[in-house]
Amino acid sequence: MKIKKFNESDIRNAILTKAKPKIKSKRSKHDKGLIYLKDKVVGRVKIPNSHNRIMNPSKSKYIANDLRLTEGEFNEFVDCTLKSRDYFILLKRLDLS
Repeated sequence: MKIKKFNESDIRNAILTKAKPKIKSKRSKHDKGLIYLKDKVVGRVKIPNSHNRIMNPSKSKYIANDLRLTEGEFNEFVDCTLKSRDYFILLKRLDLS
């Protein structure tokens, strides 16, 4: 399944509400956040700005990779069908040691 075209603001809101990253840097063009699972950093993600522009799916793919999601899972993540709890269950299935 290919990544759908989403507004940058929709991707940003999904990341902030579901992955709940701790913002690491606000000095660059885009915020960068660290994702924690049981007090261990399991990912870093570039957080798009809150523009209403459509993000090119090829750029969204990089964010999906940062979030450790497949293209289909990323679509669910942004479309609001994947809840915060479910996202962390997906992260736990990965060998993070």
